[in-house]
Amino acid sequence: MKTTFPIRKSKGFTLVELLVVIAIIITLAGISMLVIQGVRAKASETQAKSQASDLKQAVDNYMLDHAGLPPAVLSPKENRRATEQGQIELTTAIDDSSKMMAILTNYMDGSRDFKNKNTKKKTYFNATTTDEDNQPGLHFADKGRVGLLDPWGAPYYVIISTESMDSPRIHVGTKMVPSSSAVYSTGKDLSGSTADGQINNPDKTEDNITTFGKK
Repeated sequence: MKTTFPIRKSKGFTLVELLVVIAIIITLAGISMLVIQGVRAKASETQAKSQASDLKQAVDNYMLDHAGLPPAVLSPKENRRATEQGQIELTTAIDDSSKMMAILTNYMDGSRDFKNKNTKKKTYFNATTTDEDNQPGLHFADKGRVGLLDPWGAPYYVIISTESMDSPRIHVGTKMVPSSSAVYSTGKDLSGSTADGQINNPDKTEDNITTFGKK
């Protein structure tokens, strides 16, 4: 006698089970995105701190080589104001009139603006370069124009003392910094500078990257 056995059919996934699996996948994807965003944010902060520190060191080294003179092209009016205030504030924007970045990178053309600037023809600052305008990094353009943008696409602010280097000090907003120079980035929110008038607003400067601390 031939024995037969019933064939069990696979039920497969129910709709509820499929929805649960999809929900788990979406949750895991969301967690992964948050982790990636956190890693990228930390990397940007680390890069900005490094560039700010290197830029301050470049400014200080230049001033040591040039008897305390700032790496800048200044008009007579700007020179008078710098003397009166005891400090000058520059930026690393490519069109900043001071041409600071061109001087520090020794990327100077033959114009009179650069006469007696960087007399040692040294490269005081270097960084990862970019060929695109308004992109993070060091950008070289024509006519001695050089810009440096932080990881969020904004220029760094550089404050330099024009007083004696024996006891230098500068003011960043209402904060007094006992140094010949200071550098800061406005961070990811792009606010909290002297330019936007928010340098003394702790809510706006909370994410600023500085070479002098925040307290």
